[in-house]
Amino acid sequence: MRRQKFLLFRVYRFQDAKSYGELYDHYYPRIRRHITFKLPSLDDVDELTADVFLRGWEYATSSRVENANALFFKIARNLIADFYRARKVTEPMTEAENVASGKELLEELMVEEEHKVLLRNMNVLREEYKDVLVMRYLDQMSVREIGEALDKAPNNVRVLIHRAKKALKEISR
Repeated sequence: MRRQKFLLFRVYRFQDAKSYGELYDHYYPRIRRHITFKLPSLDDVDELTADVFLRGWEYATSSRVENANALFFKIARNLIADFYRARKVTEPMTEAENVASGKELLEELMVEEEHKVLLRNMNVLREEYKDVLVMRYLDQMSVREIGEALDKAPNNVRVLIHRAKKALKEISR
């Protein structure tokens, strides 16, 4: 965390591209995985992921940023919303579209049959529940980091995680 604050300071103060490159290397897999679960095609995922880091650079060079994790996830959430708003897509992706769009990621995650069942059940969950579970267990973010990314208090995040796990158990029955 201290290293990331230092890198953010260097980006803001000196517009240090090398420091931003370190941040990019650290956060790229998390952000891409998060976006992959939300968009219908890998081309859209790649484009949106690039936009996240481009906007992150623009923001970090013009404003002081304390938490890169929160910054990138907020930008990603806003761009995903803009993506669907622009395309006027109102219905959620079907399971087949979701599996096809995240084929590369899912091949890594679905080593066993249990992973397939888990992902199928995750698609049934509310978006808010899906987000906190992915952030907590796939991205291994702390409750505090999730709270910062979602603009929620840590206690609210704990409750969301608890409810999401409970809902996932009920779906699995």
